[in-house]
Amino acid sequence: MRERTLNKEQVLSAIRRAVVNNGMPPTVEELRRLLKVGSTRTVLRYLRWLEEEGELERWPGARGLRLLKNSEQHTQTLSVPLVGEVPAGSLMAAEENLEGWVRLPKEFLAPRAKFFLLRVRGDSMNKALVGDHRIESGDLVLVRQQATAQTNDIVVALIDGEVTIKRFVRGDGYFLLKPESTNAEHKPIIVNRDFHVQGVVTRVLKKGSELLSYLEQ
Repeated sequence: MRERTLNKEQVLSAIRRAVVNNGMPPTVEELRRLLKVGSTRTVLRYLRWLEEEGELERWPGARGLRLLKNSEQHTQTLSVPLVGEVPAGSLMAAEENLEGWVRLPKEFLAPRAKFFLLRVRGDSMNKALVGDHRIESGDLVLVRQQATAQTNDIVVALIDGEVTIKRFVRGDGYFLLKPESTNAEHKPIIVNRDFHVQGVVTRVLKKGSELLSYLEQ
């Protein structure tokens, strides 16, 4: 059975999704699974093609590839602001610090909604899953900006001028912000109406160091 032929944009998009989701380029085998092709030889052929076209550079090593800037022009992306850190632990004074802009695939972003990125610090949510990924220190979280939330949403909340990320639960006359952690030191926070939801976490971008190579100042 003859393998299907992929175009350049499909291969570039698969590489970029892997970088954004996992914080690192895919191995040849990982890319083979993403592209749903039968052999690593086919993947290597696509990579050689993209290298010759000036879309990426490669070097020895399992993850030895990087998309070049001109490849961004072929991917439908939008710029999202990176606005500093959010603690997954003790509350931290809210100091929105725009570090730059990161281009993300449009498929990550709902139409007509505003999004921002935050860097996670701490371990109070390291058992919480968003999609297939846990929220761990060093990750980036993609947050849909909104002032309300539903029970079980993971929210970025502002309490008395301090910010945190927790699981949101609506009680009878109160709200609960719950940690989900391997560290028993983290305790739930009970609040009344004197707090503000800043947004809901929609995606975790694992260990965002590789992603930040796309940072636009």
